Amino acid sequence: MKNIFNSSEQQELLQRLEKLTSQTKNLWGEMNVSQMLCHCTKAMQMPTGELNAKLLPIRFLGQFLKKAVLGEGQMRKNSPTAKELRATGQHEFDVEKQNFLRAFERLTKGGEAGAVAEKHPFFGKMEPIEWGRINYKHLDHHFSQFGV
Repeated sequence: MKNIFNSSEQQELLQRLEKLTSQTKNLWGEMNVSQMLCHCTKAMQMPTGELNAKLLPIRFLGQFLKKAVLGEGQMRKNSPTAKELRATGQHEFDVEKQNFLRAFERLTKGGEAGAVAEKHPFFGKMEPIEWGRINYKHLDHHFSQFGV
């Protein structure tokens, strides 16, 4: 399974990032490309402990869905997200891209050792390898949302 801690997947994601421009349009959903980058940056800050999202009251459901979501299939379009990860309003593409790159480097630089957070707001307890898997799938999902 693909994982953000694997160097080949890291290179793939960074190559896809480079295909995005401030003019890239979404294929579904409400976020524009700059909001998506901000959202993804925040998601990458969870496993490193830089962003602490409150546990969702429906996390018991997430514990049942965790194995399926972390499996081989695609993430579902328009899935709910923690309020701390929402990106609304105006965002500058170049700023968000640099923020994304910094968060990506912080998360991937130390490999699984960098994933120190113990809980995900929806899935509950997370192991470092699971953080790597969900972060790859999340980025893949949103990059696909923008056709890259």
